[in-house]
Amino acid sequence: MACKNEEGQVLITFVLALGVLMGFAGLAIDMGTLRYERRLQQTAADSAAVAGASNLAFGGVISGAQNASAANGFKDNGGGQVSNCTSSGAAVGTVCVQVNNPPASGSHAGNAAYVEVLVASVQPTYFISVLGIKKATVSARAVAGNLGRGPGSGCIYALDPNSDGIEGVNINGNATLYAPQCGILDNGNFNTSGNALTVTAGTFDVSGTWPEIGKGNVTCTYSSTCPVLGTPLGADPLSYLTPPPKPGTSFGSVTTSGTQTLQPGEYSSITFGKNSTVTLTSGIYYIDGSGGITFNGDSTVTGSGVMFYFTCPSGQTSCSGGPTINATGGGDHLDIELSAQISGPYCGILFYQNPIDTTGPSLGGDDNSMFQGALYFPKAEVTFFGNDAFNSTANYTILVAAAIALSGHPYVTLNSNYSSLPGGVSIIKNSTLVE
Repeated sequence: MACKNEEGQVLITFVLALGVLMGFAGLAIDMGTLRYERRLQQTAADSAAVAGASNLAFGGVISGAQNASAANGFKDNGGGQVSNCTSSGAAVGTVCVQVNNPPASGSHAGNAAYVEVLVASVQPTYFISVLGIKKATVSARAVAGNLGRGPGSGCIYALDPNSDGIEGVNINGNATLYAPQCGILDNGNFNTSGNALTVTAGTFDVSGTWPEIGKGNVTCTYSSTCPVLGTPLGADPLSYLTPPPKPGTSFGSVTTSGTQTLQPGEYSSITFGKNSTVTLTSGIYYIDGSGGITFNGDSTVTGSGVMFYFTCPSGQTSCSGGPTINATGGGDHLDIELSAQISGPYCGILFYQNPIDTTGPSLGGDDNSMFQGALYFPKAEVTFFGNDAFNSTANYTILVAAAIALSGHPYVTLNSNYSSLPGGVSIIKNSTLVE
């Protein structure tokens, strides 16, 4: 009988041990499943934070982030609050995507230039449910910021890899490009034209070469190597733009005289006549004639909340000689003071030339002249000309072109103060994860 009792004890011990082993195995399997789920959620949180930060200058931070999370398999059905997934009454299958701008925690807490995303989901358990644990909440967190805000952020992009991206031409004096807080990206070569071109930048990356290396005066605020040669090619940071619709009001070709006010709408061309003083009412000026915009001497043109769109004849796949802006006829006594819209789909865009148009604009003016906004000429060379310093009063200027040239000896300032834009950030969609 003693032997039988001992056999029974062994059997009981074996069963208990087997149960413990199965419990540990079940715990390992459930924990592995939950860890896999968290990796998926982390991808969703990362994408959501970047999408939200990309919308800082446009609005729609929460919707942009939540849509990105949904695209990665985690669509919010918990009211946008993580607490609805962590409460004891949360049902299996509940997904909570909470978006905080500014972040509520971490090293960027309270900073409105960053977006924090928390993704939580209530997951079922399997093996450990026998222990009474029927569900578990899995969470992931990410923070992203828009790089268009910080020191050295990009505000000059020379996109054509087959050109002298930043160059000085026809220089009799000393042309200066002064952008101490601005990152310059040059996909082509850097041509200083001897000792005549001075560049001051936050950072300066050149994908090509510097044929006259060591000549010119080139300094960077945030980099000891200036420029950095052989960097990867950069992409068009404003390629997300789409053309505005043609306005319903057409004014044809207009030449101004005296004191005059112009209204937004469709124009074949605009010529600002000599000694005219013109105020531009806020809105979009749609230029579709080859005459574009030209200036005669001593004219004064001011406009706040404006955008100029230069288009080519419909149906063309390339365009040379299309509409653009030509200020050379105004000389050094030309006063142009323009600033972009601060809301809407073209927030921050001052000049927008059709990407198929290779016609190069020329910009200049007197000490009061400024171009506040993005100057977008992705297939054309932009030339700054003249003998004066200008653009210092613009809070920010973003220049995206095939190439940039400085002719004569202008002193061109590009600032990077985006405080007038929504969220205080650049319109460049260059967000990145920081936490």
